Amino acid sequence: MKKIFSLVAIAILFGLVSSPVMAAKPAEACATIQGGTITDAKGNPITVGFDKYGYNYQAHMFSGYYDNYSRPDELVTSGDKLIMQWSDAWIANVDCDRDGKLDRGLVDGQLTDGVSKGWLTNHYTGEYTDENGKVQHFTDFVKIVWTGPGSSLWGQYEIVQEVWNDKAGGYSGLFSKLGSPGFGLNNQWTVLP
Repeated sequence: MKKIFSLVAIAILFGLVSSPVMAAKPAEACATIQGGTITDAKGNPITVGFDKYGYNYQAHMFSGYYDNYSRPDELVTSGDKLIMQWSDAWIANVDCDRDGKLDRGLVDGQLTDGVSKGWLTNHYTGEYTDENGKVQHFTDFVKIVWTGPGSSLWGQYEIVQEVWNDKAGGYSGLFSKLGSPGFGLNNQWTVLP
C-alpha cells in the first residue's frame, strides 16, 4: 500500500497557496474565485466547480485520481482515487493579501501568518494485485490538524486519526488516534490533551 500518499498530497497542496502574510486585510477586500484573478501554481485561473484534475477550491475539496493531485502536465485517467477536504483556515477560497493565490491561515475572516491553521482529511482508495494474482481493495483515511510549533508532522501538524482497511494486507480499522473526536483539538487546535 502506498503509505506516504497523504503527506505528498498535502505538500503539493501547500505549493498552490499564498506565501506568508504580514498584515491582515478586511474580508470584504478579499478577491474571490468568481472574480477570476486567483491562479494556480502554473498561472491558470482557478474557477468555481471541479477543474480537470479534481480540485474544487470553492468547496474546499479534491476528488479525483490520486496521481492528478499534483496537477501533472499529462492528465491521469485511471488508477487509485483520492478525496481531500480542508477547512477555510487550511486553505481559504479567497485571496485577501491580493497576491493572486488562495490564502492560508485565514482564521475567523482574518489573515494570520500565512500558516495553514485548520484541518485536512485524505481518503485514499485503490486496489492492487496480491502474490496470488487476486485483485485486492484498500482504503486509508487520515485527519491532520495544525497543532502549533514543535508538532511531529512538518513541525506544526499532527495526524490525529488514521483508519486503514486492507483485508488481504491484514489491516482493518483504526490505526491511530490522538486527541478528542472530530477535527479540532483544544484551544483552536493548538494543544494536544
